Order: sequence, then C-alpha cells, then structure tokens
Amino acid sequence: MPKRLETWQLWHAMKNHLGESFLIKVLGRRNGRTIRLYSQDPHFTEDRCKDPLQALRIIFQELSDYGRADVARKAIAYLKTALPGEDSLLPAVANLKETMSEEVLADFSAVESLRKAIDDGLTANVVESKMTFAIEEIERTFALYMKTRD
Repeated sequence: MPKRLETWQLWHAMKNHLGESFLIKVLGRRNGRTIRLYSQDPHFTEDRCKDPLQALRIIFQELSDYGRADVARKAIAYLKTALPGEDSLLPAVANLKETMSEEVLADFSAVESLRKAIDDGLTANVVESKMTFAIEEIERTFALYMKTRD
C-alpha cells in the first residue's frame, strides 16, 4: 500500500505547481512566510507550524469522535467539488470483485457482520472496525459501478 503523503509534501507540491505568488493571493499576503513553512520537510527545520490541512484533519477527526462524521463527510464532499468530473471522486480501492453481484453480496456480508457485532455487544473499537470495513465494501461496489458503467 502506498504511503500517505504528509501535508508538508502536499503544500510543497502546491507551491511548486501553482507558484508561491498564487498561494499568497489566495491565502493573503501576510501568509507568505507561513506558506513557505507549510512546505518545509519537518525533518530539516525546527521552525514548523500546523498548516490548514492538518487543522482540517483534526477538526474532522474531532467531529467523528463526537458522532458527527456526517458533518465531516459533507465538508469533504464540498472540497471534492473542486475536482472535475465524477471519476476523480472515485475512492481509491483495490481488489474489486469481477461482478457487481459479487460486490453487492460482499456489502451484505460486511453489514451483517456489523449488525452481529452490535447485537453481541462487542466493544466500540470492534464495532467501529466492522463499520469501517462495511463502508470500504460499499465504496468498492461504487468503484466497480463507476468503472463498468457506459
């Protein structure tokens, strides 16, 4: 599995591809130095600050911890509207089944496993793990749908 990019790497790429002057226009002139700090590798600098992407991640995680992951998902869906076309919104998934029927059956199996964990009174960590797996299964079904539609 590829390693997730760190936010400083994303800022570095944004600065390289869009230019520092563009980012300053969007974020404001007073943030010029801060933009440079966002895009520095923390392994080689002591002068590092929390960037807006890190802050959003913390906010979304906190919303999730308070049972409002739906609000975080809506915010992420809003951010996704900046990307053109539906295909850019496909979840990154692997191991797609060969047919839609197989994918849907896997969805039912995952949701049933979640229901059983809840009925059995398993710990919140186990139930959350089952929920995450069920969501991933449904995302795979959607990805196969998007891949196979005309």
